[in-house]
Amino acid sequence: MTIGEKIKYFRNMRGISQEMLGQLSGINPATIKKYEYSIRNPKPDQLLKIANALGISINIFMDFDIETVSDVLSLLFKMDEQVGMNFEAEKDENGNYIPATLKISFTHPAVNKKLCTYLKAKQLQENIENNKYNFNEEQQNEAYQALESDMEEIKNHLLDDNMIVKKGSNRISVKVFPQ
Repeated sequence: MTIGEKIKYFRNMRGISQEMLGQLSGINPATIKKYEYSIRNPKPDQLLKIANALGISINIFMDFDIETVSDVLSLLFKMDEQVGMNFEAEKDENGNYIPATLKISFTHPAVNKKLCTYLKAKQLQENIENNKYNFNEEQQNEAYQALESDMEEIKNHLLDDNMIVKKGSNRISVKVFPQ
């Protein structure tokens, strides 16, 4: 999804008009419309205002190019520092960890629960790809295409949560963004 499509998606999810989003964010509704139709791209400060007005993290709009081992590890290390993660792996007879058995989970149950929902959707997608439901080719293509578009919506619904999970926060709270 483009940034504009994401703005429109979350605006519609909230049930608000472009005019209302303009009022909440302090941005002209005509500009909101241009963003949604990808005629213009919002500058970072405008995007922050929109994210705050929609009550979502600005990170939802970011595209990360993750290509290298370093990219993956730097994100994992940062998450472990700030959120808390559990790493588990089986050991071989010499006491060395076996890489193929590595498992990662988070210390906050809300994150794990959302990841399990995502995992369930991915499993369904894999089952369709592997034709485990005995679909004919046309049915399989239709089911796969429907699930492909649904996957984006599933991810967006899972992202729509501002519960604080940062290390050191010990109660349920929601991040409120400054206006």
